[in-house]
Amino acid sequence: MSAVTFFQHIRQSFHNARLIVRGSFGVIKNDPKILIYPYLAIIFILVTYPVVGRFVFTMWHSVQHPGVVDEVSNAAPHELLIHLGLVTFSVFYTLFVTSYFTCMISASTWAELEGKPTSPLYGLGVVGRRFWRVSLFAILAIFFFPMGVIAQRKKFSSPRGAFEAISSSFSLSMSQLAPEVVAGKKGVFATVRQSVDTLGQLWKESLVIRVSMFLAIILLGLVSLLPKVIERYWFNGDTAHVVGWIMTALLGASSYVLLRVIGGVFTTTLYYQAKHPRTKT
Repeated sequence: MSAVTFFQHIRQSFHNARLIVRGSFGVIKNDPKILIYPYLAIIFILVTYPVVGRFVFTMWHSVQHPGVVDEVSNAAPHELLIHLGLVTFSVFYTLFVTSYFTCMISASTWAELEGKPTSPLYGLGVVGRRFWRVSLFAILAIFFFPMGVIAQRKKFSSPRGAFEAISSSFSLSMSQLAPEVVAGKKGVFATVRQSVDTLGQLWKESLVIRVSMFLAIILLGLVSLLPKVIERYWFNGDTAHVVGWIMTALLGASSYVLLRVIGGVFTTTLYYQAKHPRTKT
């Protein structure tokens, strides 16, 4: 492939990705009520996290720890264990809850793309009817990488296939699976394989959108450090230190959830285009 052809492919990929993003914004413009889902996700996490977190840690402390855990607990600083436990639980709970709202916005986006009339909470109804299926994938969200590799194990017969399987699994997220989760009936690995194969038809555009979303998450992650910067240069004391970290964590988590859920609109539009290549957004 010549350099001119290579750059033409890149240019075309960016052009197609721009069309898909424009189509996604068109969906939001035609049905702005779907933007209720990312805000509901943030509110739900902020309201339920203290209650669920307290319950989980109470249960954890009430269970007799195995000997190996006791040894780790005795060797590691108590404060480190607390921070590690909080961070681990926070990440899992955020991924878990975000998965539900990603499926909700995906269902509403798909209905809008098909021209179906929808109510303000259409996506909530779809997820409610498929609650156990969505819950299964929400629980497994943190394990999508090994699941993607297993689902595509047949591709490992060649170096190129292995690279495709690993790269697609590494970036696998709930927003990519959501259209099949809320509409399909296949098993876990068949759903993963179907989603990856479908999006693979537009892998260049998908890559552009995913990289853009990743950069946006990094940018908002840096912005979420603003409370610590303010605390560092304008305040002092233990209370300010704790409040700074709490505000940073809340702002970072909220930004992540907001982008992930809204990202479901872009991924669903991309998925729709892959399934309906002649349909213009």
